[in-house]
Amino acid sequence: MGFSPKLILADICLIISILLAWYIQRSEPTTTIRVLLIIVAVICLGISIWINFANARDKRKSK
Repeated sequence: MGFSPKLILADICLIISILLAWYIQRSEPTTTIRVLLIIVAVICLGISIWINFANARDKRKSK
């Protein structure tokens, strides 16, 4: 089981979403910036989930 660029990107997106959530919780940004950061974190999390599901589906098809 090797690492592909897709899985590395998924891991990076997951780390970014976790860091953004941590930053939002620790600091008190203004409401507008908070909403934008939440949107970016959700997009990164969605990309990570989508890539991991696509990879799992491809592995099942190849068996």
